[in-house]
Amino acid sequence: MSGVAVAQARVARARAVLARAEERTSTTRWVRPPPTTTTTLDPASAARVLPVARTLAGLLPSGALDRGSTVVVGGSTALVLALLAEASRSGSWIGLVGLPRVGVLAAHQLGLDLDRVVLVPAPGPDGPTVVAALLDGVDVVVVGEAALTDADRRRLSARARERGAVLLSTTFWPGAHVVLTVEASHWDGLGRGNGRLRDRRLTVRGGGRGSAAQGWRTEVTLSAGPAAHRVGAPAAQVRLLRSEGRRAG
Repeated sequence: MSGVAVAQARVARARAVLARAEERTSTTRWVRPPPTTTTTLDPASAARVLPVARTLAGLLPSGALDRGSTVVVGGSTALVLALLAEASRSGSWIGLVGLPRVGVLAAHQLGLDLDRVVLVPAPGPDGPTVVAALLDGVDVVVVGEAALTDADRRRLSARARERGAVLLSTTFWPGAHVVLTVEASHWDGLGRGNGRLRDRRLTVRGGGRGSAAQGWRTEVTLSAGPAAHRVGAPAAQVRLLRSEGRRAG
């Protein structure tokens, strides 16, 4: 099956999942005109990973979101959205489950294509079913407040692996491949009695399994406006921090 056919099939499944979720839960799809420009991966790369902004690639061991993986991002919804922005602009569908406080403006400013975002703010007792259904039809499913047991989490991670989707949790998830934890957050832009919030600097610690087990720490800067987010430390410094993490371990 060609790359175009695969993409069309995933969109069709996503629409079917959305229709079912709307019947069972309080579900909203954000819609805006599609962007005028998109970034695409070559077919071979698209089969393995979902892209992240070049400036955020240093947060992930492979420099992208590996299909079939489970990722935890704790402490910052803004970082979650920023990590998904490039994949969204490249044509991937994003499902957000159990995140009732996610704002449309923030998602737009951080770069998500809102025409490809499915929101299930309150899945209730149907949480495991809703997440599993979305994993069948969309590229990334973000899970926030949802009634899941450890057994549910194991099954959902296995389903993401089978479907080639990315499962991203904002809370503890046993066995996650990559764990990113925001340890500190600082806003820039305010002067002495004047100015406006402009940039948010996050100190992020990484860890996980496999290539992520060594651990690392770096600083990320997210723009509060439409400007692109950026990593404060250059790539060489990110690698040095990772090396120090190995020695410390």
